[in-house]
Amino acid sequence: MKKKLMVLSGSFLALAPIVALAQVSTSGASTGSCVLGSGGTLFGILCRLGQILNAVVPVLIALGVVYFVWGVITYVISSDEEAKKAGRDRMVFGIIGLVVIVGLWGLVSILRNTFGLSNTTNIQLPTVPVIPG
Repeated sequence: MKKKLMVLSGSFLALAPIVALAQVSTSGASTGSCVLGSGGTLFGILCRLGQILNAVVPVLIALGVVYFVWGVITYVISSDEEAKKAGRDRMVFGIIGLVVIVGLWGLVSILRNTFGLSNTTNIQLPTVPVIPG
């Protein structure tokens, strides 16, 4: 029982940095200006796809890490060979999943940067001149 408690507490401490990465960014980068006035154009669709991926990918990475840690815990705690094999398989599949997720995220970033679809462009909206009075 003491060994299980040590493994679980170590796992929670290992995942502690993820909490620090959960803070909200106030830089305005997530409210990309590329959506304004782009409607159903290819530019607008790719920008929307980038925004969706930027929201979903960190969740998928966190799930992949949790699945990997679950495999590590199963491997360390189990005593029979079949359970150890299941834990080892979970670890391998977790690593493969993380590589695929990060690879696709990188591929989308490369495509966005290649075609100049970054969210850093500033669009000037037309305004009505104000008459001082």
